[in-house]
Amino acid sequence: MRVFAVSMILITNFLIQSTLLQHFRVFGIVPNTALIIVVHFSILWGKNRGALIGFFAGLLQDIFVGNVFGANTLIYMLLGYNIGMLEKAVFKDNPVTPVLFTAIATGLYHLLFFSLMYIYQIRTDFLLLLRSVILIEAICNAVLSPFIYKQLYEFVKLPHIKVKTR
Repeated sequence: MRVFAVSMILITNFLIQSTLLQHFRVFGIVPNTALIIVVHFSILWGKNRGALIGFFAGLLQDIFVGNVFGANTLIYMLLGYNIGMLEKAVFKDNPVTPVLFTAIATGLYHLLFFSLMYIYQIRTDFLLLLRSVILIEAICNAVLSPFIYKQLYEFVKLPHIKVKTR
């Protein structure tokens, strides 16, 4: 049941992000709700599940809208794993936690994406990207973060979804 529910969350998010949110751009930037979901599941469920959810969220984006196939898959998986490593060290009830991690993850996402584009010799102006995309997207993601986190936190606490820990 848990796999089906998380799959439906990822697919629903992808559909909302690629259709509805396109009409609610802030300075031309669409919030990256897939990244927010990966970050929050990583905080709540740890590195292995965070990496797995990151893999599938990135794969979904790469299949349908990716420029360089595998870039989002790799980046989301790395972010999910690394943020999930801090699962036991963070206060999950603190409302600042998801906001802070989401803002940092947004910056890291773009830094990693820029690095991959550099490796593939695709020209990108990093300073322009920083000024016109990263800061705005980090703020948008951080603003949406508490609302999404609250929903996922309640979802994770459901009896048929709860992850057993050893």
